[in-house]
Amino acid sequence: DGTLSPKDKDYIHSELDGTMVTITDYSENTSRLLDCLQGRPNCQKVRKDSIWGIEFFDPIFAFPDDPISFYLDADILFLRPFSGLFDRNQVKGGAIFLKDSQWDAYCFRPWHMLTGKKRPQVVQGITTGMVFWDKNAIDWDYLEWFLGENHLHQIPEWIMPTAQAGLAHRCEAKTISSRQITNLYPNAQIHEDTFGVHLLGSYRKEWMEKLETSENNHEENLSTMVPCFEECVSQNIFGYS
Repeated sequence: DGTLSPKDKDYIHSELDGTMVTITDYSENTSRLLDCLQGRPNCQKVRKDSIWGIEFFDPIFAFPDDPISFYLDADILFLRPFSGLFDRNQVKGGAIFLKDSQWDAYCFRPWHMLTGKKRPQVVQGITTGMVFWDKNAIDWDYLEWFLGENHLHQIPEWIMPTAQAGLAHRCEAKTISSRQITNLYPNAQIHEDTFGVHLLGSYRKEWMEKLETSENNHEENLSTMVPCFEECVSQNIFGYS
C-alpha cells in the first residue's frame, strides 16, 4: 500500500533468510491495476481509494496467467503443520474464505435485502483475512454494480467484504472450518484441531500474550492437519437481523 520504506524492505528480506519475496512498487502497481480494470470505473475508484480494494484486486492481478489467486492477511498465524490448504482443486469454480461463526460484516442494512429492483444477495459468515479465488468464477458485472450502489455502503470499511460475500453467492464458494483456523475474538477457543489463528487487531495484544505462554508449553512432533472445507450458505433477512 505504499507504506514500506527502502529500509523496511531490506529488513523484510534479511529476516526471511533467503526466501524469495517480491515487493512491488506501489505507484507502478497501481497504474497497472487501473489498466486491468479499464471499463469498470467503480472498481477503479475502490482500488484507488481503499486499502480493502488493494487487498481484493492486487492478488487477483498479481499473476495474470494463473487462474487461481491466493491471499492471506499478515496477521494469520499458523500453530502447527498442515497440508492441503492451498489445494487448487478445492478452489476451482469458486472461492475459499475464513469462516466467521460470530459476525457478518455487511455494509448494508437488513431491509436492503427486501427493497430495490436489484437486491444484494450474500453468503453467511465469511472473513476476508484469507481469500482464494478461481478468477473465472468472479462475476465482474455484479461487482461493478455493487460498488456503484452507494446507498448500500452504510459502513465503508465493510464494502469489499460485503462485495466478496455477494460474489461468493454467485459461485461454488467454501469456508475452512472455524475450528481449524479461528478468528480470535475475546471468547474464542483454540481446539486440538486448530492449526491457524486470525489475530484480529482489536484483540491482538491480549491473544499474543496468551499464545506466547502457550508456545512455551507446546508439544513436539505435532501431527499434520488436513483442512476441512464447508460450502457457504446463503444469508437471509432473518439471519442478518
